[in-house]
Amino acid sequence: MRRAILLTLALVAGPAMADRAFILGQPESGRGLFGGSAPDLAAAYEGAGFAVIGGSPATAELMREGLARFLSGVEGERRLVIHLSGPFVRSGSDTWLMADDAKAPNLATVAGQGLALSTVLQIAAEVPGQSLVLIGAAGAPEELGPGLTAGIGPLDIPQGVTVIRGRSAEVGAFAVGPLMERGQSLSALVAGAEDVTGEGFLSAATIWRPEGEDPVETGSNEEPVADAAEVERAVWESAVDADSKDAYLGYLARYPLGQFADEARKAIAEIEAEPFRAERKAEEALDLSRDERRQIQRNLTVLDYKPRGIDGIFGPGTRGAIKAFQEKNGFPPSTYLTRQQITRLAQQAERRSAELEAEAERRRLEAERADRAYWEVTGAAGDEAGLRVYLKKYPDGIYSDIAEEQLAIIEEDKRREAAAQDRAAWDVAVKGNTVASYRAYLVAYPEGAFAEEARAQIDKLTEEASPDRQEAEEREAALGLPQFTKVLVERRLAQLGLEPGPTDGQFDDQTRRAIRRFQRDRELEVTGYLDEATVSRMLSDAGIRIIRD
Repeated sequence: MRRAILLTLALVAGPAMADRAFILGQPESGRGLFGGSAPDLAAAYEGAGFAVIGGSPATAELMREGLARFLSGVEGERRLVIHLSGPFVRSGSDTWLMADDAKAPNLATVAGQGLALSTVLQIAAEVPGQSLVLIGAAGAPEELGPGLTAGIGPLDIPQGVTVIRGRSAEVGAFAVGPLMERGQSLSALVAGAEDVTGEGFLSAATIWRPEGEDPVETGSNEEPVADAAEVERAVWESAVDADSKDAYLGYLARYPLGQFADEARKAIAEIEAEPFRAERKAEEALDLSRDERRQIQRNLTVLDYKPRGIDGIFGPGTRGAIKAFQEKNGFPPSTYLTRQQITRLAQQAERRSAELEAEAERRRLEAERADRAYWEVTGAAGDEAGLRVYLKKYPDGIYSDIAEEQLAIIEEDKRREAAAQDRAAWDVAVKGNTVASYRAYLVAYPEGAFAEEARAQIDKLTEEASPDRQEAEEREAALGLPQFTKVLVERRLAQLGLEPGPTDGQFDDQTRRAIRRFQRDRELEVTGYLDEATVSRMLSDAGIRIIRD
């Protein structure tokens, strides 16, 4: 409550005062930075009873905004002070105070990069006879364009306005020293100062600060009176709470020389160094859970933005995927998500999932037609050669189980018919169940009863031992899927009619075949093992949440 009162006073106390001061820039070469070597203009004017309005010299726009705030409250004021410090440039009878960000101003651009002294003097003329404009020159822009020279030109001073000028350090020292003396006229004060000059209205009969004068009362005794330091702190804390560039600039506009000015400028520099800071903070405010982040990554995967993992952690891969999504959808590429973008992403992923499922179903039906047609011309006759030709092309085909059963019967028949030595050698090969054991059988019996079966087993074992198979196994192991999630995978495969076998979380040959069929229909890498892409498609299609250890 106390802070709310202080903030209110910070906004309304100024206009109630009868003396008003506007400070733009800071004396000394480091203007705009408050330090021990620079005079504290704000404290001096406030101590003399002035309501101080600060203007930021950062840009010409901020300079004009500050002057506009000052102008809005000059009506009815008793005295006005306008104190300007900084680099000035001139052209003929026109002079401008340049903003900090001015770059190579020329006669055509100077009005947009600075503040015209003619404007300042006209505002001072609103209170004739009691208006003082102090002009402290400091340095000059590094580069000036055609038509401009550094310095202050001749001034067309309105009637009743006093101008005191010199170097910024000397004018600043004059403001906090002689100008604060009581019982002296401005003409006497200027005459006693060696390093400043006075122009315009300099009446010896007009005392600037009469003896015994007190600041004009602000109103009823019942109105709260806030300490100036407390008001400034309240304004600063409000800016910190908002934590935005505009908030810090607002503080600097009111307190360009304030005790928190350095911190405000540092905060602004940090904000400017992070272009999407506001977007980052907005995403943080969403407080996304780990599961919500995983779902976002799954949606990005479905839309082929490649977040490089579905772990609920937004690393460089995910940020890059988010940026690609934003660029494609006309959002600023901040890499940080808003609630609107998350909703858009989910909608697009849901639609794409439906499209992918429809495409997969179409491919499945086409594959089934080709499978059935091939079976009719190969394995349907039931001979060993035809069955093996069918299985070579369709190891996971519709009739693969039938073909394997018939081949097992054929093998058993051959076993019974084979010579004792051939049969014994084959039993040894089967017991070893290695590439070497089957090759040994083929060396001994190249035309043996089990030669074709031996070659088929060699092909199978060779494929299982390949680097690609080992890599696929490692990718599945890296997922760390618990038993419950494996059961969900088997249930999903069963729902799709892919015959994974028992739903017990144990991935056997039937399960591997079902996974291969799923991958084939969706044009994924066909391995029979799960990876991020397969799991994402399988479970997000069904609206199931992936669960990991």
